[in-house]
Amino acid sequence: MIENIEQAIRGIFSHKMRSFLTMLGVIIGIAAIMAIVSIVEGTSKKLEKSLVGAGNNVVTVSLSDDWGAYDYSQGIPAGVPKVSSDAISQIDNLDGVEGVTAFRMRQDWNGIYYKNIVCNNVVINGIDSSYFTSLQYKVTSGRDFTDEEYRSFDKVCIVTQQVVDSLFDSENPLGKIIEISGEPFRIIGVATDINNPPVTDYEDINDYYNQQYSGGSSNAIVFIPKETWPIVYEFDEPESVAIKVQDTEKMVSTGNDAAGILNGYLSNSTLQYKSLNSADSSNELKTITNAITVLLVSIASLSLLVGGIGVMNIMLVSVTERTREIGLKKALGAKRRNILAQFLTESAVLTGVGGILGVVIGLILAKIISVVLSMEFAISFPWIIISVVFSLVIGVIFGVGPANRAAKLNPIEALRRE
Repeated sequence: MIENIEQAIRGIFSHKMRSFLTMLGVIIGIAAIMAIVSIVEGTSKKLEKSLVGAGNNVVTVSLSDDWGAYDYSQGIPAGVPKVSSDAISQIDNLDGVEGVTAFRMRQDWNGIYYKNIVCNNVVINGIDSSYFTSLQYKVTSGRDFTDEEYRSFDKVCIVTQQVVDSLFDSENPLGKIIEISGEPFRIIGVATDINNPPVTDYEDINDYYNQQYSGGSSNAIVFIPKETWPIVYEFDEPESVAIKVQDTEKMVSTGNDAAGILNGYLSNSTLQYKSLNSADSSNELKTITNAITVLLVSIASLSLLVGGIGVMNIMLVSVTERTREIGLKKALGAKRRNILAQFLTESAVLTGVGGILGVVIGLILAKIISVVLSMEFAISFPWIIISVVFSLVIGVIFGVGPANRAAKLNPIEALRRE
């Protein structure tokens, strides 16, 4: 086998131009496949990252009824206990979980106020001491809540930079009083999501105003201690659970497992905890992108058919050129399988080299396209292996005919040919 490979490589270099033209169809086909896969997978990963957990791999499990998310304005229904420390511990022990916390959340459509300035569409989160560490928030200015503030009813809050930009412009927000549902809260800190920092560049002026002043950013958040929740909304509400997962691929299963644990504590048959994140949409996105990838790859593979035909043609020429050589080898005792293996190896090496060159050219082409068109680029190692193996298979399939013809030659007739 090694001798056949060495002989095939020598044959490629002895007829460089002919070998290159023979491999050209394979190179173009593999390059097209790699370029398509790299761009599609890069774009898919970007969409998946923005779709699932806002790029943070956070899955939220919340109480739901038959109509969807439970209406928290009704308070805590019968048969729904507070999320216990035992339940949190069980979820924290699930495979791939990096952190878990129970919290309350409201979308405050009326906005929060500082003097006569309003920040609309703000998320209010009632949190415990594990929230920031579990979801990887960092207090970048001011301080975190103290243990006493988490337990007491002090009206203090921590805000994100989007809230600061909307309400205070260049003014220092620390110590300022803002109104949440008419209740005064003193800002003690500014927090930032480590994995999803604030947007600092905008597509245009409209994007800037949408992000900063209309409250359109989902990152406009005010954090208050969970114990002070009844002060703002006048009663306790069911808690949701946020889970930080190591791998995006595990978000669906982890969310479902966590919901199952929480549902085990319910005695209300009309309600249940459900995973309320976009992981299912991510799976749909994967299905769509996989279908698109298969379609485009199938179209690009047509050029491999042309390349395979070219390989078959050259191998037939090679058999004709080396008829006397084949006859001599048979006369010296070479068996049919030896001749068959020799020509199949030559064909596979020819297309295999073309496949490797196609992979390199395809990745370079995909990188250029991603830079020029501002698209995402990703290297798919499985597809690299698939492409090279596929090119080898093309060589074997289209080399069978010529190799079989060479193997069937009568040694006496072969030696007679000029």
